[in-house]
Amino acid sequence: MKKLMVWGYSAQSLDELAKRKVPKVSLGEVGISEEFNPKKTHPDFDFPWSWFVKGQEIPPMPEKVYVCLKKARSVTFDFLPYGYNFFIMSARFLEFIKKYGFNYDFGMSEAIIVNTKGELLTNEVYYLVRIVSWEIEDEIVYPDLGRDEKGFSLEAYTNSDKDILLSSKYKYMEAFMVSENLKEKILELFSLPFLYTLKEWKEQNDYEIIGFDKS
Repeated sequence: MKKLMVWGYSAQSLDELAKRKVPKVSLGEVGISEEFNPKKTHPDFDFPWSWFVKGQEIPPMPEKVYVCLKKARSVTFDFLPYGYNFFIMSARFLEFIKKYGFNYDFGMSEAIIVNTKGELLTNEVYYLVRIVSWEIEDEIVYPDLGRDEKGFSLEAYTNSDKDILLSSKYKYMEAFMVSENLKEKILELFSLPFLYTLKEWKEQNDYEIIGFDKS
């Protein structure tokens, strides 16, 4: 049984994201399109492959997409969640998580990352990776989730051979669940990742605790 941590961006991390110049999806700094248009760099994310319904066929993703970053001079992230169903991630990051058990395959496009002028911001390969929540196998044990009406847990474990997993639980869908055994390796290979215990994740995302008005 392995104890899990959360690798993701919390509701309270906006200031830290700004310091590290990581684009903030929630503030509209990231736009995705099939064809880059300098007059509409951040179109509505409404493509046949961008939304899907359980029980219906899911359209294939395009070979490539354009990811436009506002006010950016470089790419400063290994991964970004885009809504509940997508991650933008570097090839280096994807290779790392696959090495430690990430084997989900719900569709992927190469992501060409540009600024609002259409200028390439990096030569590093990035991907837009799709996640289908109802296809995620239940491999995580939340021993006290039933006692928290807000959907948080104070600890979580897995019996899986994987050290990096996804959760279909609402409070964890925009993050990765990682074994505590990987913490030192992640800190060694990645620059200041956002790693939390589940207790810290709750404290960082519980709107009543942090005083946010969810409405």
